[in-house]
Order: sequence, then structure tokens, then C-alpha cells
Amino acid sequence: MILTRFAAAGLALSLMCGGSALAQAKNEVSIYQSKPVDLTPVDSQANLVEELIVNARLPGPAWWKVTDGDTTVYVMGIPAFTPDKLDFDDSVLRRRLNGANVLIIGQQPEVRILSLLALIPGRGKQFMTGQPMRETLPPDLRARLEKQLKARGKRADEFDKFKPALAGFIVANSRGGDGVSITVGKFTDRFRDLAKSKDIAVQPRVKKLDDYDLIGMVKSLAEAPQPLQELCLDAGLKQAENGLATVRETAEQWAEGQVREVVSAERGYQRCLASTPWIARQFKDGQDDAVGAITSALKKPGKSVAVIELRSLLTQGGVLDRLRAKGFTVTAPE
Repeated sequence: MILTRFAAAGLALSLMCGGSALAQAKNEVSIYQSKPVDLTPVDSQANLVEELIVNARLPGPAWWKVTDGDTTVYVMGIPAFTPDKLDFDDSVLRRRLNGANVLIIGQQPEVRILSLLALIPGRGKQFMTGQPMRETLPPDLRARLEKQLKARGKRADEFDKFKPALAGFIVANSRGGDGVSITVGKFTDRFRDLAKSKDIAVQPRVKKLDDYDLIGMVKSLAEAPQPLQELCLDAGLKQAENGLATVRETAEQWAEGQVREVVSAERGYQRCLASTPWIARQFKDGQDDAVGAITSALKKPGKSVAVIELRSLLTQGGVLDRLRAKGFTVTAPE
């Protein structure tokens, strides 16, 4: 688990914003400017395949199986965000890693330090607004924001210069002080280390799929229309209102294989990201990579293991849904 903290006060390091990736993001989100805005943004990860949402009976987290003749890929779904420390029964994981052909590690959030500095208050220039932000908000959303600021000892106008999406990001990822804190699940490091440890008699090859740039995704929201800006502020406030206790509770439920409870938990700022077309496309790219890697693994007799973000795994049109459409047999947790 990685917890990265940066203090906004006293930072002297400046960042040159730009680059082809960000330019592409701005071009793609500019579609909002030329089309009517749908007041109910589409959440690309909202709808799940209900028959695959089954709580596990085996010890530890839940597993799904994808089979094709004499080949099986065991797939574990993991939360996108987790608390600092979490133990879970890894006996099934160890047994399945032993003798596996390959361990596939799916798309994960990537946080780059210099990019994070660009979003600290006073540096996210693309998120600056001329009109005080609170004056643009519905009364209930404004009241919730002001309540959060008061609880943190901040002035009510703390974020008035920022667009709502950035305010939601900061509220969701700060812990009471001036710092911005990003907590990213790093169970994948544990899986990789275990696969290469002496505890595994026949070690699998490790295939790590490309990560997505969480900060680049947030930057792409700069030109989003007001309804999506407000959705992102609402999502950030919900993440803050639930607090770390909910993150830990959800992670503990995951560790016990309680799939239904995990997927019904509040998703926080992740809901904002999945409701944005350019960002949803990045998630889909990760699903494409996972489907391709698992399909390739199914060509070699024996077994393999895959670790994929849980919601990406279970979404309609997600990894398991698409593998099933390709003709493979997908089995829910036993």
C-alpha cells in the first residue's frame, strides 16, 4: 500500500503542464462544448452482471474461473482503493500460483508526483474559474461543501476559485490538513512478490498490464460541463462523508469474499471518473488488455492466475462478460 502526502504550503517546485496526452484529453472532452449536455451522465461502470455477483465459500477473497478445454484461468477481483494495512487468507492464492503458467496483473491507478503538484490549490490553472464556484452550485450541494470545509477548519470560500470537479478531488483526497493524499491499492505488489517467493515451488511468469494515469484523468475534467462538474463534487463529498472507515470496512468484506457487499459500497470519486467519456475509454482500454491477456493464457494447457480490478471484472461489457461472449466458460465463485 502506498500513501503519498504532499503539503501545499511552502512548495517551490513548479510544473510545466501540457504534453500530447493532455492535449488529446482536452480535444476529446471539448465535445461537451458542441453538444447538448445530458443532465444524467452515463456511468460506464454502473451496471453489473448480476449472476456473477456471488459471495465466496472458499477462504479469502472471491475467485472466478474462465475455462476452455484443458485450460483454466483463475481470476481474483480486487478493490481499486484499500487502507494501509489489510490481512487476508492467501492459502487459495498460493495454491493456484504454484505451477501456474502466468500471473496476469491488471490495470491499476498510477499517480505521478509532478502531476499531483499541478493539482494542488494554486497550481491547477486549468481548473480556475472567474465566478465564485459556490454561487454556481445547487443549494444542497453548496451546503454539503461548506459543512465539509467547516469540519476541516477551512473558510467557506476556500475553493471559490476552483471548478467543482477539482474541489471534489481535493475534498475526497485530503485528510484534514493542507496536503493532498492519494491512497492506491498495492495488493498487486504482494501478489508479484508471492509469485516470485521461495514458497512457490513452480513459479509463474508475471505479466503486468499498463496502468492508467489517475491525475491525467482528473485533468481531463477541466473542460467538463457544469452537470458533470457537480457530479464530481458530489462524488468527492460522498467519499469524504463516508471516510476511511468505509474503505476499510469494504476491504475487510473483500478479504472475506463478500462480493455483494463490496460492489454495493459507495464508490466516491471513482464514480465521477467512470461517468466521463474520455476516462471511461481508458478503463475500457484496460479491459481490452485484460481480455487479450486472459485469452492468450487460455491457449496454453494448464492453469494461470489473473488479478483484475473488481468492478472492471463484473461490469456489463467488462472482462468476464466479454470472455463469456467469446465462448469461454465463466464460473462464479464456489
